[in-house]
Amino acid sequence: MEILMDSDLENLSLSDKKDYYKKLREKCLLLKDKQLHVGQGLIKNIYPFFRGYKLELEGVENIPVDSNVLFLFNHSNSHDIFTAYEILSQLQRKGSVMVATDCLNPITTEIFNISNATLLDRRNKDERQNSILRMSRKILEGNDGVIFGESTWNLHPTLLMHNIRKGVASISAITQVPVIPTVVEYIEKDEIIKTESDLYKKCLIRFGKPIMIDYDIDLISQICIIKESMMGIRNQIWQDYDINREKLSDVDPYIYINHTYLKKFKAFGFTYDSQREQEYLLFLENEKKENEYTLDDNGNLKPGITEKSFELKKVLYK
Repeated sequence: MEILMDSDLENLSLSDKKDYYKKLREKCLLLKDKQLHVGQGLIKNIYPFFRGYKLELEGVENIPVDSNVLFLFNHSNSHDIFTAYEILSQLQRKGSVMVATDCLNPITTEIFNISNATLLDRRNKDERQNSILRMSRKILEGNDGVIFGESTWNLHPTLLMHNIRKGVASISAITQVPVIPTVVEYIEKDEIIKTESDLYKKCLIRFGKPIMIDYDIDLISQICIIKESMMGIRNQIWQDYDINREKLSDVDPYIYINHTYLKKFKAFGFTYDSQREQEYLLFLENEKKENEYTLDDNGNLKPGITEKSFELKKVLYK
C-alpha cells in the first residue's frame, strides 16, 4: 500500500480517509528493524564538549506529557540532528530523528543509526516514502518523532522558513499525534569568525503550541498553518534578540558570507553541496528558487552559491 498523492487523497470521503490511514497504521506496525538506541545517551554525554555553546529551552509547557509527539524543526546547519537528540534527552523523552544519509560520512551515519534514527537516502523516491512509514511505526511504538520539514538547511539571509514537505502532515495523520512546531535558533556572533566552533553565542529552542492534523481538512492547508506558526515563532525570536534581517540591506555581506562558508565547509562530519541540496527544497511556481547568496564584484549580496576557494578565504579573513 502506497501513500497517495494529494489529489487522490483529497478525493476520498472522510470515512475512506479514516480507513486509508487505519490501513497505513497497520502496515507500519508490521515493519521491523534491529537498530540500537544507545546513541542518544552518547550524544547527550559527549556532544556538549564539542558544540561550544549552551542550549536554552523555552515553551516546554506546550509539549503534552501524556502522549508522544512529532516535533517539527526548522533546519539551519550541521548541528541540528545532534541538537535534536540533546533536546530529547533534556526533556527525558526517547525518540527518533529523521536523518538524510546522502550528505553524511560513514562514521556520522553510524552514530545516528545506533541512536534509533529514521535513516533515508533522499535521492531514492521509495526510501523517502518508506521513511514516512518507518517514522510512523516508531511513533506508534511510543517514541517521539523529529523531522526537519524544510528537507535541507535554510541558508537564506532573510527568509524565516522554506516551505514544509507534506510528509510531516502524513506522519501526524497516520499516528494521530500532535505536531509541535519547534524553532531552533542559533544566535550567531555579529562579527567575522575564523572557526565554525566559535560561530554561535547560544542555541535557543522554542516550542510552539501543539497542532493536530484533521482528516477532514486537506493536508496542504494544514501544512501552511504549521509553517505560519513556525514563522511567527522565529520572527518573535528575532525581535527578542534584536536580529535584524527584515530586508537584504540589513545583512552585512561579509559577515553573512563568512558564516555561511564556515557552516558549509568547516563543520565536522558533513558535506554541503549547495546545488544538489537546493533540489530538495520545495518551491512554489511563483517563488524564486533561492536559498543562498554570494558576493558580486562590488562586494554586495546577490543570489548564488558561495564556493570553497582560497581567494574567498583571503577576502573573508583579511
